[in-house]
Amino acid sequence: MCGRPTHLRRSAVPNCALRACPECRLEFLDPQPEDSVLAAIYSDDYFLGERDAEGAERRSRMKRATGALYIDTLARLVRPENADLLEIGCGHGEVLLEARKRGFRVSGIEISAHAAAIANCCLGEPAVSVGTLETLPLARDRFGAVLAADVIEHVRDPEGLLLRIREMLIPGGVLLLITPSLDSWTRRLLRSRWMEYKVEHLYYFSAMSVRLLLERCGFDEIRVSPSRKVLTIDYIARHFSRFRVPILSPLISLLRLAVPGRIAHRHLLVSASGLMAIARKAGARRPE
Repeated sequence: MCGRPTHLRRSAVPNCALRACPECRLEFLDPQPEDSVLAAIYSDDYFLGERDAEGAERRSRMKRATGALYIDTLARLVRPENADLLEIGCGHGEVLLEARKRGFRVSGIEISAHAAAIANCCLGEPAVSVGTLETLPLARDRFGAVLAADVIEHVRDPEGLLLRIREMLIPGGVLLLITPSLDSWTRRLLRSRWMEYKVEHLYYFSAMSVRLLLERCGFDEIRVSPSRKVLTIDYIARHFSRFRVPILSPLISLLRLAVPGRIAHRHLLVSASGLMAIARKAGARRPE
């Protein structure tokens, strides 16, 4: 993102190497996977969780707890009762439920028709549209807040995504961005075996590279910090079962077997692998 030459090195992602910038520490897959490969990954069972009703409810409560953290952050920067909020990649709509509860007028975008249908059912209104930011006709200067959690690492054109978000924000509107962080302790510990190195993750950001990109796309008042999520031991075990990490995955599996269910499903506030970037669209007017 700084425009400097990048270095090519091996990666744990099948059939892909990594290009890395030694200056801003941006990394990205090279070559990027074909659309057909990505489409096969984003199936109806892409979201982790149990398929029975009780398991789905536990997953939903966990996601809503994380969503509450994000929305509370936005609510300190934007007055919810006067703001439209857009969530990009809203999944089953748990975060939108938390946003609406706090007074935001909510809209969502979700690439999975299956997930969007679940979200609209939970919201009780057709607030979520199926598609991407590039394919949907959304108005300019409409939203006081945009949330994109675990999205930017999946897109082929991160700069284009942020420029489109900037168009849709009102002057002074706020973007909250969550993405895996190359500065995280898990990345430093696991190195090339980091669990965030996946075929569907096309870009990997450091605090410096995400800040440079936001600045170039017309944002200011940028703050970058480690992000936190609400997780459970059971969910973490499921993640490492699907995304295998040598030594670590078997250890976590053993831990899950040893832990009673009531403890395995208890909410834990975790700062593991992500960063949170908050930025305003440069402009004179702020949300009232």
